[in-house]
This record gives sequence, structure tokens and C-alpha cells, in this order.
Amino acid sequence: MKTDFAPFLSWCDAQGISTPLRLVGEGSYRSMRLPPTKEELMGQSTSPDGLVKVVQVPLDACIIGEDLPTLVEKLKYEVDKGDDSKYAPWLSLFPTLEGFQDMPRFWDPKRLDLVRKFDGGQLEGRMDIDKQRINQCNDPWALACVDSRSNFLPDETYSITPMLDMFNHDASYKTSARVDGGNRFMLELTQESIFGSTGNGNTMTTGDWTDQIFGFFKGASSPGEYQPGAEVFVSYGAFDSVETLTNYGFVSEKPNVCNIEQFKVRSLGMSGSGPAILIVDNEGTIDNLFNTMSLDALRKILATSEELEGYNGSGKISQRNEVEVFALIAGELEEAAYDSKMGVAEAESQNDALVAKYFRERQRTLEMGLKWLRNKFPEVF
Repeated sequence: MKTDFAPFLSWCDAQGISTPLRLVGEGSYRSMRLPPTKEELMGQSTSPDGLVKVVQVPLDACIIGEDLPTLVEKLKYEVDKGDDSKYAPWLSLFPTLEGFQDMPRFWDPKRLDLVRKFDGGQLEGRMDIDKQRINQCNDPWALACVDSRSNFLPDETYSITPMLDMFNHDASYKTSARVDGGNRFMLELTQESIFGSTGNGNTMTTGDWTDQIFGFFKGASSPGEYQPGAEVFVSYGAFDSVETLTNYGFVSEKPNVCNIEQFKVRSLGMSGSGPAILIVDNEGTIDNLFNTMSLDALRKILATSEELEGYNGSGKISQRNEVEVFALIAGELEEAAYDSKMGVAEAESQNDALVAKYFRERQRTLEMGLKWLRNKFPEVF
């Protein structure tokens, strides 16, 4: 069943909100699509530096708060006003509470137990970070809306931005966001990004931190043929699968170029201190900045007294020690990857596609880590 966006689009026109894209809805799925012709896309929406303005929104058409709790209260206030709210045509399109049930905060204990059994407690640990904040909010619907739909502004405030919230996420798509003249939010894409993204695929390159103030990115991908009606995505940010699942309730259909996964490493020398937590980054490496302290701790635990003499406390101790450390890591990583594989099978047996995707992405990333280990330390296999 198609969604009637006419009242919302009329409201957008009245508010001065513009986009050359087409808003399309089938059932609960909404998306932003390319117009019939390339000329309609480019038109007056191309800036002097070649970026295409895909959304322009006056800030006074947004719901803005100095922090997330304030934004929650402002959203609740507008919803309570009903049809008298300035934002009523837009708010009528927000998901119901039932529409947020894919967020783990709303899962039943059995589903959470399934994940905990096979991911080493990774998702549970991420949820614990938000537990107090979620428990303190008396409106789970409003908080879910803010968590999944808000963006950061350069003056360190937060906004729920009309039309921007209709885009779906793909971490490989690069976009740029800014406030023009202090009063107009603009979301832009490079032409190469738009046309390349609707072709045969995208590649992700690391963006400078200055391009990330809104949680969006700017960049280019291989140019492709213009395809009318093709969906245009944005990147909500460089989020791993745990983050998109926790705050948005989804895991990307295709491999997440930003994904990282954690796993635990145990050793007899760790008695009383608990296991070390290591991370396989989005390139599959383990000897990365995330793991500096954990690797140093493992090196010291497995070092001989002679090796520790003169050791400055950071970095490689000896080749023997390094091989022993990464042999221990390899065994634990193999077990974590196997558990993820079993998680996929168990989730599929329960017809739980979302959890299966979560474990499939975890397995893929952990196996990248195993590949890195085999190349760097073939002697441990």
C-alpha cells in the first residue's frame, strides 16, 4: 500500500523545504529516489563547487534542542498538541511504537538471550551504556524517535530535520551537511557519489573529521549511468552494526564498510582482572589503536622475567612473545567466529532475519581478522 505524502509535501513547500528527489513509500518502507531526468536533479540544486543539494531545510522548520533530553521533551510537546502543532503533517508520518520493535531495547528476554549466547555479550554491553538514560525517560516512543532521527548541528545542538529523516542509511555513501548562512540546513552529495552509487557499487574511503560534524560524509565513488527512480542513501555516520542495531533497529543488507567487532581473550595470568577485550577493525586488523592497551597487557602476562627486563611498557617485547600473544588471540578469535556462525544458524532456524544479519556481519568481520592473522603470523595456525 502506497503512503499518501501529499499533506507532508505541501507542508514542506510552505516551510521552504526543498529537494529535487522523490519521496516514495511502499508499506512501512520509505525512500528518496532520483527524479525522471538528470536535468531535474541538477537544475538549481548544484552549488558552484559541483555538489548537488539534495535537501535544503530552514532551521525554523526543524525541532531543535540543546541536548537529546530537551529534544525528547520538545517532540512530546508538539505531539501532545495534535493537529494544532506546526509540525502535524510531518509528525503524522513518524513510526508508531510498534514500528520501533526492532530496536533491542524493546526485545523480549528470549531474543536477547539468543544474541548473548553467541556474541560474547557484545550487544548487551552496548545496551548497558544506554540503560540509565533509557530508564529515566518516561516516553520510550519519543526517545526512540530522537535516537533514530536526530542529527548534530555545528552549534552543538541537536535537530530532528524534516525530509532528512526520510533517507535510508548506507555507510558506503558519502554526503556532506552544513548550515548555510546560519539558518538553513543543507545536505549535499557529489555528482560522482550520486551517479556512482546507483551504478554497480560504491567504495568507502576515510573522510576527514571536519566532514563529519553532522555524522554525514562527503566523497566520491566511481561514476555510473543515471538511473531514474534509483534510491539515494546517506551515511548516518561511520557506525558499526552494533550501533545501527541499537539506535536504529537495523543491520545493513550488504557488508558494512565501517563495521568493527569485539571478542574476548582469556589467559590464566588474568586471574582477577577479567578477559581482555580486543577489536577487529573495519579493515580486519587486530594490531590497531583500539587494542593498544589490551595487547600490551597480554604481552606482559605472557612475557618471561628476562624479557621484561628493560621493557619500556609498550609495544613488542620479543618475537617469541609476539607469536605467543597472537597464538592465544587466534584461538579465541576462531572460537568467536565459530560462535557467530552458529548464531546465524540458530537465528535462521527461528526465522529471525534481523538477528541472523547481525551474526552474519559479525562472522564476516571476525573472519577478516583471522585472515589478517594468517597473513601476519602463519606459524600460529
